[in-house]
Amino acid sequence: MLDGFTLTLLAGLVIALLLVLIGYLLGKQIFGRHASLENAIPQADQERMIQLLTELGTWTNEYSGNVSQYQHKLGELSAEVRQSSSGAQAENRVFLLLQQIMQSNETLKARLDAAERQLEKQTLQIQCYLTEARTDTLTGLFNRRAFDQRLEEMLVGYKKGGRAFVVALMDIDRFKTINDTLGHQAGDEVLKYVSAFLRIHLDQAIMVSRFGGEEFAVILDGPLRVSANRMNEIRRALERETFEVEQKSMKVTISVGLAEPQQDLAVGPILRRADEALYSAKNTGRNRVYFHDGKDSTLVGAPELAPSKR
Repeated sequence: MLDGFTLTLLAGLVIALLLVLIGYLLGKQIFGRHASLENAIPQADQERMIQLLTELGTWTNEYSGNVSQYQHKLGELSAEVRQSSSGAQAENRVFLLLQQIMQSNETLKARLDAAERQLEKQTLQIQCYLTEARTDTLTGLFNRRAFDQRLEEMLVGYKKGGRAFVVALMDIDRFKTINDTLGHQAGDEVLKYVSAFLRIHLDQAIMVSRFGGEEFAVILDGPLRVSANRMNEIRRALERETFEVEQKSMKVTISVGLAEPQQDLAVGPILRRADEALYSAKNTGRNRVYFHDGKDSTLVGAPELAPSKR
């Protein structure tokens, strides 16, 4: 004969199993896999996700209600067992009720398993959308959209007393000549080569992105002069490398301009100062680094190339 303690323990175990199952599946799929979906999810996928979560919520409420009913019935049966001399009838009812609970639990698990598979599929689709929306397909770097968004976030944080940062704009020197003489396919290979080089040598950067065409944009930790010296080291390292393209050995160099936020209310002035510094680097001979301190552009280090026209 089952005593009251046993009945209560069984009911508690069943309820605990249900709650753990629901919490684990929902938590793993929704919060563990994509805590931040940002704004790149298409409307159709958002609606589908809402539908799935609504269904899961309905099922959870449904079975939560069932568990409450079963718990109430178990309490009544527990009282009958305590008052009965034999308890045989009450014991039979207990086993029937437990059988109903386990069947209900199996049904819930099957439905949650189906929902988990659907969420897995949906998660993969969303991850693909996010990757495509933020990544340059040729180089694998972040694209202009991702850079603009990150830069806005950095400036907002900076104005609140947060992390200092520096923006570096860089341009592959004489890239048009490469395209004109070796073809656009060779130009693409150069872009991929420089991208891989930057990814390796700027692994500690906040973000490395393709800004557009042959231009790249990087967000670095400050201060400005430290970042400028770092970029000058990278520029010199790239210059020492030999790149094979179209069965020809060639050197690839970059020009770099840097700026940091000051009293700026928007990202535009920061980018303009970095672009002015980049223009100075290009206009005074290329293959060099300039930084803009808010007043003027300043050359970093000693240039290895003689001045030439832009």
